[in-house]
Amino acid sequence: MRTLPSLILALTLGLAVAQTPPTNPEPAKAGVAALPTPDGALLRWFLPGDVIPGGGFLVQVTGPAGVRSVPVASPQPFTAALGLTRGEYDAVTAIYTPPISDEGNKVQRAIFNLNVVARPAYARALGILTALTDLPPGTYTATVYAVSGGRQTRVGGTTFRTGPTPPVPVPSAVKAGSGLAARLTWAAPVGADTGLVVAYNVYRASATGPFTRLEPAPFFRTQGSGGDVFSDPAVRPGASYRYRVTSVDLFGRESAPTAPVTLVTRAPLSAPEISRASSGNRTVTLDWTPGSDPRIRTQMVLRGTTPDNLSVVARLAPTVGRYLDAGVEGGVPYLYALAVVDETGQVGPRGSLTSAVGQNLTPPAAPGGLTITPGERALILNWAANPEGDLRGYRVYRAEDDQPVTQELLLTGLPITATTYSDAIAPGVQTRYRYRVVAVNTTQVDSAPSVSVAATLLDRTPPPSPILAPVAVGPTGLTLNWSQAEVPDLAGFEVTRTAVNTSETVLATPGASVRTYADTSATRGVAYTYSLRSLDRAGNRSQAAAPVTAALPALAGGTLPINLRATLLPEKAGVQLRWDRGPSAAQYVVYRLAGTQPLQVSDLLSELAFTDPQGQADSQYVLRAVSRSGELSEPSPIIRVAP
Repeated sequence: MRTLPSLILALTLGLAVAQTPPTNPEPAKAGVAALPTPDGALLRWFLPGDVIPGGGFLVQVTGPAGVRSVPVASPQPFTAALGLTRGEYDAVTAIYTPPISDEGNKVQRAIFNLNVVARPAYARALGILTALTDLPPGTYTATVYAVSGGRQTRVGGTTFRTGPTPPVPVPSAVKAGSGLAARLTWAAPVGADTGLVVAYNVYRASATGPFTRLEPAPFFRTQGSGGDVFSDPAVRPGASYRYRVTSVDLFGRESAPTAPVTLVTRAPLSAPEISRASSGNRTVTLDWTPGSDPRIRTQMVLRGTTPDNLSVVARLAPTVGRYLDAGVEGGVPYLYALAVVDETGQVGPRGSLTSAVGQNLTPPAAPGGLTITPGERALILNWAANPEGDLRGYRVYRAEDDQPVTQELLLTGLPITATTYSDAIAPGVQTRYRYRVVAVNTTQVDSAPSVSVAATLLDRTPPPSPILAPVAVGPTGLTLNWSQAEVPDLAGFEVTRTAVNTSETVLATPGASVRTYADTSATRGVAYTYSLRSLDRAGNRSQAAAPVTAALPALAGGTLPINLRATLLPEKAGVQLRWDRGPSAAQYVVYRLAGTQPLQVSDLLSELAFTDPQGQADSQYVLRAVSRSGELSEPSPIIRVAP
């Protein structure tokens, strides 16, 4: 159905071109329709660009009376807009007045365009329908120009001959058929003036009552095969109706009606009812008893998931009573209904709705690509998505690594749709867990389990520090004892020792079950500071335990010096050594190490200082204490020259 007047004018009117246009006109954009009158003609044209021109229109008429220019205002004043209310006039003129920019305005114009074609009063108000009068008999050419901003744009032209106004031609070959609605067809009028016909009016009457015009009025021409088709659904089954049709031309004139055609409507078709819907593996089988109405030509099977979105999935012969729907998805609740089509192609009302849930009894593929990433508080699983379209989700199972498969625990209640799962575990738990994932389709059918993966929490938490007891001094060494809080993944300990002017040394790394250590390498008379750290299986080390200090007593022959220092003298004057006396009064002897052998460089000293004139920056020394009875102590720790 055509809706725009410009298309109707372009395709239905035979239009001619004017002979004498004004100076420098714009190119023609469409035509002009003319309806002869005894002393002139009615002219009608389209509104260029759907916009009222600022200067209206100029009609130039050329013929036996010479050349006449007729200005036409656009829009016409309200007093000239016969047949319109003030509100209608204001609406139609406003919608075509510049500026026209927004989409809402364009939609409104599209709606009004159809009304402008159907209602000549609108065209007259816009100044695109006018009457030429007082013309002597003869043939004339009329050319229309739009005037805006001092320029004239040619709208079109036509040639006409004054004389009697021809009647509107009547439609032909009207036929009426009955299906679920009354359907009328007819052919376009035949004759010389049929080009002006743009629409039709359809009238209906009961068997004996008056005729009433039906909506839509007017009914615009269609381009389908079989002529114009008008459907009248407001009829009662078994009732008798009469119809007639008139033509409507571009100037709003209506033709004489056609001869009435009579029809008796038929009873509506009834669709069969589905008696059973059986679900199979990705199938639903429908059973019903076919209808006996001889008008039925086709049965249609309708399917959808809601009552308002059913679509046709099959067209069957009228005698078929079963249909296998092999295109269903598992777990989806479907609605089915039947409808029938009669010999005219009309579709009857659908039957009652029947529900069926699709099933997919084929297990999904086992999930692939399962990986596990340890965290400090969770073990995170990731896997590849399954390709099935009816997958409901996944189930995640966990077991302790040293337990059989039957001890698996389902971690997810309902299947999850994500392809990742984070299993939160209490910090410090170092149980090794094993995981598997199972896919589930919408029919609740499980896949085979995935390959399993296992891991423990990522441990970055150091164990608590051990607690050292006071050192036990024995005849040959110093013994450490300690206690340790419970640590599930304890791997062992690290025992360290320091002495004056020495760095910390790791003495031993006893195992997790050990709680004591004997230092048999301690030098008598030297004070040592001991500490201890705990180690776990992840390699974390605790803070050092509170240190304890002890010394193995010096031999009875003397006591070692304390706070021993060695300083390089300037001008190569040697090395000066100083120390403090030990707890017991003693004398001392100084040795300089030559390689691994000590070389005595002093006599028996009572003083607490000694200068070695041969000493150098890399010299190393030890001292021994001598008791009053001449007993010699163990060597002191090695002292190096301070820079």
